[in-house]
Amino acid sequence: MGLFDFLKKRNNQNKQISKSKDKKDFDISSMISIKSEIINTPSEPEVIPVEKIIKGMKLNDVGLYPHEILLLSYAPKYYLEGNSYPGFWWYKYGVKDVDKCLISLKDRGFLQIGSLRSAIEKEIAAVLKDVLKDNGLKVSGKKAELVQRLMDEVPEATLKDIFTKYTYELTDAGKEILKKEEYIPYIHLHGIEDLDIWSLSKKVQDKPGYPYRDVIWGYLNERSMVHIKNKDFGLYRNCRFSMSEFVKEEGKLDNAFSLLAEVILYDLSGLSNGFSMQFMDIYGDNYFPYKNSIVTMAPGITSRVVDYQEKKGLSDDGLKNKLLEEMSRIQLSFSLFSADECVEIVHMEIHKDEENLQKLYNKVKRRLKKEYGLKK
Repeated sequence: MGLFDFLKKRNNQNKQISKSKDKKDFDISSMISIKSEIINTPSEPEVIPVEKIIKGMKLNDVGLYPHEILLLSYAPKYYLEGNSYPGFWWYKYGVKDVDKCLISLKDRGFLQIGSLRSAIEKEIAAVLKDVLKDNGLKVSGKKAELVQRLMDEVPEATLKDIFTKYTYELTDAGKEILKKEEYIPYIHLHGIEDLDIWSLSKKVQDKPGYPYRDVIWGYLNERSMVHIKNKDFGLYRNCRFSMSEFVKEEGKLDNAFSLLAEVILYDLSGLSNGFSMQFMDIYGDNYFPYKNSIVTMAPGITSRVVDYQEKKGLSDDGLKNKLLEEMSRIQLSFSLFSADECVEIVHMEIHKDEENLQKLYNKVKRRLKKEYGLKK
């Protein structure tokens, strides 16, 4: 099998993945070096113990490290013993003994043993009803009503004998620091570029007084400029998508849509990390036909456009005009489709018009062959 045939086969295997998820980076240099990658497949990265990660790291003003603050956010879900902890504590944060960390946080006054009420609330409704029934009490009502009925009607000593699995609770000090440094559980749950609880903590500490969302936004702006300067178009696209999602959380729908329109333009441009015109023959083989193209809109992007259209109450023509307005502001070094064609593709994807999508892609293929002398 020739190298280019191998590349074609490898790309075809990835096409369905590209369509089912938000776009992945397509880097021709990595495709060319695929043979050596197969021979020298890297092993799983070694986990760095948290003790090594925090070495030399600055504590916050109450003497806690980022992983400890993150643990405060999870502590109310954990029992005093017998827990089965999620794998991320080890492979992502290097915390081998979570119980030891919980006990340390309790000893330092950030956690306390949960109340009897919380132990009851953690049980399923069926268990609560059995206890109520055994004590000759009504078993009807919502779970909150069952809990309150038990607390009001059953002796505390009896309840303590039955409900023995206690969880941790935040103390006032724990609540205060978790509220102050809420960006730590936030970044844990939101994958934004290469930010994690360690790097974001340092950035926030370096900018005292700045809201953490401003710190993240500034970082994303900086990263997007670096990506575009380096012509890492796939990374730039991904960064702009993160920015769109970020401002959408704040209810800034128009700003989010403007960034989303840019994402769509890049998705349909054919640009990739390390894009070079000398590989146009290889690129072109993966651009067409529509059914197998790597240059399409991901379903998740299409659904976000529809969501914006519904929330803003736009007609199809209103949406087209809005998209064209946003896309016309952006100049790309290369693009398979014009801004007008991108708008039409969005419209067709929303309405699942595969017949006309195929026609449009065929039309652009003919144009590309004429302009760049492609062999196929």
